[in-house]
Amino acid sequence: MGLRQLLAGRDDTTVLTESVDPRFELPALATADESAPMVFEDVAGYPEVRAVSNLVSSRDLLADALGVERDGIIEAMSTAMDHPRALDDPVDPRFDLVATDPVLDDHVPIPVFYDEHERQYFASSIAAVVDPETGVQNLSFHRTMYDGGNELVMRMVERHLHDIYSRTEGPLDIAIVMGVHPAVELAAATSFSPEMSELEMANALLDGGLEVAEVDGIQVPADAEMVLRAHITDEYREEGPFVDLSRTWDRTREQPVVEVSALYLREDPYVRIIVPGQTEHAHLMGVPQEPRIFTIVENAIPTVQSVVLTPGGCSWLHGVVQIDKRREGDPKNAGMAALAGHPSMKKVTVVDRDVDPADPQQVEWAEATRMQPDRDITTIEHAKGSSLDPSQDYEEGVLTKWIVDATVPEHRDEDDFREVRVPGTDDVDIEDYR
Repeated sequence: MGLRQLLAGRDDTTVLTESVDPRFELPALATADESAPMVFEDVAGYPEVRAVSNLVSSRDLLADALGVERDGIIEAMSTAMDHPRALDDPVDPRFDLVATDPVLDDHVPIPVFYDEHERQYFASSIAAVVDPETGVQNLSFHRTMYDGGNELVMRMVERHLHDIYSRTEGPLDIAIVMGVHPAVELAAATSFSPEMSELEMANALLDGGLEVAEVDGIQVPADAEMVLRAHITDEYREEGPFVDLSRTWDRTREQPVVEVSALYLREDPYVRIIVPGQTEHAHLMGVPQEPRIFTIVENAIPTVQSVVLTPGGCSWLHGVVQIDKRREGDPKNAGMAALAGHPSMKKVTVVDRDVDPADPQQVEWAEATRMQPDRDITTIEHAKGSSLDPSQDYEEGVLTKWIVDATVPEHRDEDDFREVRVPGTDDVDIEDYR
């Protein structure tokens, strides 16, 4: 299953037919309405290309893409991680070679998202690489800055791709994939074991519906809209600045140069646009971390119900843990386990099972009515946090983390803390009264 099949199954897609400029205008429109997928039929300067954004710009859209209810996302991803599904033999790709050593922005739009530092970026780029020692193929998200001609500069965090690159003498062959089903994007964004295949995880999420093709020895989704065959060189250049999850400018760094040797596109391709720092970017980064956090919290508090990395907390720095509280101390233990499960997190709020952890209004209500700061806030000083937090002490590289216990106080009557609702609110339909 690919991106096109996903769009074909939806009737709420916003389709824009007027010409849009990939410099500022396209990302502005994508950000203005994130409620449904958005297709740009006419991208100025690219008559053969369409663009698509907001495929997973809400948890409901994400759940729909996986075929589950909103509260079933963690279970679906955990199951796919624990039981990846083997792929069938490669099929013929549905894309064709368009150019060798391409001048990339002659063929596809590479947006300029923000005006203070006008950088062209692919924010939807997924790197596929085969570990030469184990033979396992890895998928991972890496933003890529366009540096003219057939060259990109890739932000390479110190995870699997960086490890493989550091063990490779000479250029490292990769494929960069864009325009795939959200299940593939979620798998690529997951902190998976190096011995596991993200493609097999995506195949499990799609119940065996992922077909792969081979491009010069590297497997990629057969329905991918765009594939770049490339190699990571040993040359480094300045990358950034980039607007990251914090919606502030990230720092510049010396990062590896990527040379693209071949560009493959589908006929009338959809170029996948993810606006950096906005909701879709946050969901793709944050949601794949939640199953791991849940598992670690569950080891400490078996009655954990759910874990959410909140959009207001950049889907990275703040989280909410929902538990069925059995005894005093459970919330603090749950909070400490969550911080251990996602070391980038700075704040954890622990709520009871009657509070929806994905609803910021309900979470704040629980904090307002069930929490006293002198009793229910725990701080952890001089802890290592995320490099994306602009409030930290960069010289020392540490910050303060905190746990907020917003559960009903022990030895108090729970009925005193229940939300009183107008009867029948969930059953009436206003349209019946118009």
